[in-house]
Amino acid sequence: MTQRPLHNSQPQTDALDSIPMLSSDARLAIVADIARALSTNLAQGSLLRLIMERVTEALNADRSTLFIVDDEHHRLWSTVALGTRHYDIELKRGQGLAGWVAQTGRSVNVKDAYLDSRFDPSSDVLLNYKTRSMLCQPVFDRDGLLIAVVQVLNRRSGWFTVEDESLLSTIMAMAAIAIVNAQLNATLVHNNLALKETQEQLAERLAEIDLLFAIEREVGATGDINAAIDAIIQRIAVTVPSSLCQVALATPNGGLIVHRQVRRQPGVQILAFPTPVGLCGLAMEHRAQLEIGPNMANLQALADEEQLPFPPAAGLVVPLIVEDEMLGALAVLDRPGKHNGFSDADAKVVSLLSGQVARTLAVRQERAQAEREDRLAALGKALAGVLHDFRTPMTVASGYVQLMTREEEPEERADLAAKTLNQLDALTQMTRDVLAFARGEQVLLTRKVALGDFAKEVEETLHAVFAGSHVQWQVHAVDRGMARFDAFKIMRAVQNIAKNAREALMDRKSGHFTVEIAGTPNDVVLTFVDDGDGVPMAFQHRLFDAFATQGKEEGTGLGLAMVKQVAEAHGGTASYRDTPGGGATFELRIQRETRSATGDRATAPVSSLHTIP
Repeated sequence: MTQRPLHNSQPQTDALDSIPMLSSDARLAIVADIARALSTNLAQGSLLRLIMERVTEALNADRSTLFIVDDEHHRLWSTVALGTRHYDIELKRGQGLAGWVAQTGRSVNVKDAYLDSRFDPSSDVLLNYKTRSMLCQPVFDRDGLLIAVVQVLNRRSGWFTVEDESLLSTIMAMAAIAIVNAQLNATLVHNNLALKETQEQLAERLAEIDLLFAIEREVGATGDINAAIDAIIQRIAVTVPSSLCQVALATPNGGLIVHRQVRRQPGVQILAFPTPVGLCGLAMEHRAQLEIGPNMANLQALADEEQLPFPPAAGLVVPLIVEDEMLGALAVLDRPGKHNGFSDADAKVVSLLSGQVARTLAVRQERAQAEREDRLAALGKALAGVLHDFRTPMTVASGYVQLMTREEEPEERADLAAKTLNQLDALTQMTRDVLAFARGEQVLLTRKVALGDFAKEVEETLHAVFAGSHVQWQVHAVDRGMARFDAFKIMRAVQNIAKNAREALMDRKSGHFTVEIAGTPNDVVLTFVDDGDGVPMAFQHRLFDAFATQGKEEGTGLGLAMVKQVAEAHGGTASYRDTPGGGATFELRIQRETRSATGDRATAPVSSLHTIP
């Protein structure tokens, strides 16, 4: 808090005794003047100066000083005006007569200051002044707390009297109001300044949060890492304008990929370097922010290494580090305008952006790694599924070969050989499916199919699946019309359901399995019914999930999942219901006409069995 000046100075004369005393009426007039001043709108500093001037006048003194008590720092202070200069006087509690009054809370009236051991002459030396008589009193607020010490020096006629003490006490009791108001005003000003600073800091934090949110939103809307970096560079170029902005990324093989945007040039350039080079490489090497200036050593050489279009006069280069892993560096070079340097605020924003960029890149890299791992896992599932399906055609082909060894009729042997080749073709087709899956697609090779002929192929498949078992099976072709679908994949679905039925009926002395081929104008419906134990209610909701098995020692949990996959690829559904009287009923419903716009080769997205990001 500053009150200036709180000291009233009047020129000394060589004939002090000749100065007349003020009358009682004059003193009362001064007190009344002070009272009126307290009710005006005078500024606090002006009011206190007026009071001290009236105190000096009323007590017929040479000068008066008001010391404000600073309890926080255990001191008293005042600003003294002498001519055109101001002097700050500071006292510790207990120092000098004023300090003694502050320490004890008692008044003191001294006729000759230099004869009092409590007197400190340092102020006289500073101000080239000679103190003789002194009247010093404490000033209390309404709660009895010490707020100031008033000091009146050198009565012009004789010494300060008891009446002077009483008058000074009366005046300072009124002045305490102004002192308290001045302190409250100073506190209010301080608090307002602190509030304004807090508001400005809050505004800065909100702006930073908005900036980070904007980057996160823009990066999240991009598809790959390159697009994400380009979005980051565009945002940085708007936030911290520069002649060149770039993000350099370390590669797994120790190289550097630089995404660079040059002002007034379209697009973002991408450059590749075998090792970290230039300014970005230097920041990465030292793992510290670089502040570039025209006197920087080897600046031209570093700019050439990095293939910069110009040697920068100023710039900021910040390494991108996450959990002690060096990801690369962020650089902004040459701020456009008369002065191409960057301010402390720019440096703060760039540092903030570098942290966000580093985190974004780390998340992107982790996501890319997770996608690669998911794709490998999905491919592994596909291989497991194909190996699962390999069992059926290999078993069938093995059975045909065994029959061929016992068959003597050439025609029958030729028929068995053809059937064996068909099974081998099935294995080849499964291999193609794996390759298609690796490319993230489900390829349907659709063709026109006579449902009557398809029913005969189903009979041959069931004959092979149930060979050597006690299961009685039948095929009913209710619909013998034409349809278009991938017969090979539908047959695989038939094989999987039939194999599940054989395993379900294996422990029974007898069992029945029926396939019905029916349809509507738009769909072909294959219904599979057995009289086994059916599927437990608790497992039915997982029946078509990949790798879900129900008590099968060698089961992979992929058979029915593949049935569902095939149905969905044909625009249809696969479902289950309990057979009335006991057993399981599966329904495979597909579109009667499954084709692509380009012909008989239809490409469908991979179903929920195999998911590739």
